[in-house]
Amino acid sequence: MTDVLLFTLHVPESLKDEIIDRLISLQNLTGFNLNKMSGYSKEHSLFDISEQVEGYRAFYQFEVLIASNEVSMLKACLNPVCQPAKLRYWLTPVIESGHF
Repeated sequence: MTDVLLFTLHVPESLKDEIIDRLISLQNLTGFNLNKMSGYSKEHSLFDISEQVEGYRAFYQFEVLIASNEVSMLKACLNPVCQPAKLRYWLTPVIESGHF
């Protein structure tokens, strides 16, 4: 496993502020990215009526660059909010990062 990973999490609008508060509280994180996105799925059972009509669900995507040895700490911090809502996340190895 690489030393740095990209942690990606999809969050509904109703939980966005709670996730922001939790991420900001972590002293080891220097920051994160937040993007508004539209999620499309063939399974509309969890969509509300307007989402079913529009054909997508509005989400926020959080991206956090994190050291691989700090992932468990990040997941433990987010688990109380994410686990009951069954939020999806993934980890992607970062081959290189830097500044220009």
